[in-house]
Amino acid sequence: MDFLIEEFLRDGLGLERVADVFGWTLAAAFVINVALAVRIVWSKAARPNAALAWLATLFAFPILGCVLYIVIGENRIGAVRRRRHARIMRAVEQVEGGWKDPRVLGSSMSTVDTQMAHLGESSGAPQVLNGNLVQLTGDPAEQVRWITSDIDAAVRTADALFYIFETDETGRAVADALARAARRGVTVRLLVDGIGSRAFLRSPMRRELEAAGVKVVEALPATFLRILVARVDIRNHRKLVVVDGTTAQTGSRNVANPDFKASGRLGSGEPYIDSWIRIRGPVVRELQILFLEDWGLEAGLGQHVEVPLHPEIQPGGIPAQVIPSGPNFENNVVLDLIQAAIQLSRNEIVLSTPYFIPDSATIAGLEVAARRGVRVTLIVPRANDSALAALASRVNYARLLDAGVELWEHRRGFLHSKTVSVDDELAIVTTANLDRRSYEINFETSVVVYDDAFATEMRRLQQSYIADSDRIDPGAWARRGATARFAENLANLVSPLL
Repeated sequence: MDFLIEEFLRDGLGLERVADVFGWTLAAAFVINVALAVRIVWSKAARPNAALAWLATLFAFPILGCVLYIVIGENRIGAVRRRRHARIMRAVEQVEGGWKDPRVLGSSMSTVDTQMAHLGESSGAPQVLNGNLVQLTGDPAEQVRWITSDIDAAVRTADALFYIFETDETGRAVADALARAARRGVTVRLLVDGIGSRAFLRSPMRRELEAAGVKVVEALPATFLRILVARVDIRNHRKLVVVDGTTAQTGSRNVANPDFKASGRLGSGEPYIDSWIRIRGPVVRELQILFLEDWGLEAGLGQHVEVPLHPEIQPGGIPAQVIPSGPNFENNVVLDLIQAAIQLSRNEIVLSTPYFIPDSATIAGLEVAARRGVRVTLIVPRANDSALAALASRVNYARLLDAGVELWEHRRGFLHSKTVSVDDELAIVTTANLDRRSYEINFETSVVVYDDAFATEMRRLQQSYIADSDRIDPGAWARRGATARFAENLANLVSPLL
């Protein structure tokens, strides 16, 4: 570096002022990097792989590493949002008026279910509530029909929260339903992520909705000034519809045509494949509260704190639990939930995810489960809309295959469904991927359904994924070329930063 400054810039090119500025910049970057290194060691002790990756980045690329860490190194959502979230949580607690009906609070669950439920509650999630009717579909047309029909049936409120809201045919169908509801006097609120729905937020469709009376708010705006106070790539990755506080829908589906990324890395024959649930019953109230918390973070709750209704108990309903997560909750509940499901499985666990970049503990858990005789099945897409994520996902395949894990690559479309089923006993429908971004960075929603019949239905949906998948042969995988292995290992080096 001294040679570059003295011999090349100063003596060779005669750029003395440039050499001075460059030298002072490097010196300042070094001092800042040392301070950041101390902070990394202090704050990331629980994640040594991430700490080492960041330290290597800082000192291999002094200026770029410093900028990267300041921008995306920590889960800062901003002091204003943290204070606002604390006020919202206090307000919700004061007006909570929780359930007291023993039919809602009392449910007969197995030991495994009880332990999973306790894990969620100890992490700050709402308690398990009984008396819910839960429907599941993997049909994209039916998913849109459910959303639009419930909005069309709204009498008081229609709330929607989506990471991606496109202006295509699906977006038009949902937007028209929201506009119709607003015109007939329903309070309609639409919260969309600032990055995932950037095009919609700048589109005529947004203006049409607002003209019809729909309140449209951008979640986590990504601006240059925001970089100074918050991490700009923290996103609200939830997908949620709540109507009249009595019906809710969630899952992996965005408001977009299944082939909305056909012009990118995914070809025209690679549409998104999603899972979606529709819920009626007490647990809808918890999803309504979750929406209000997110809405309040961006728009404020105003003078009056809205008290969600207590939905009616559904005859023959089943127990379910809402598991919210995000940087404002300051917990690893999604990671804990997945690892607990793996550890508590006795016969079989099936997981589907579009992005598989787990931590070492999750990999070890899957290996141990397979070696102790549990049938472990992991379904991932063959085509992926992220080249880096696809490479990083595959680096752990050899370990899992060697342990006896069944690995299936879905060959028809982009499998975007994020599901877990355990022993035909419980099922998890979530917006979270099996990666660090979902564990620690994004706002996500998970619903755990503690019911054998629903778990069996989930297993049937997962079996339909397997029917359109090819099982990875351990021998063939071991014979892969050196170039593929090197690319995967290279991608794995930055996986702690993804």
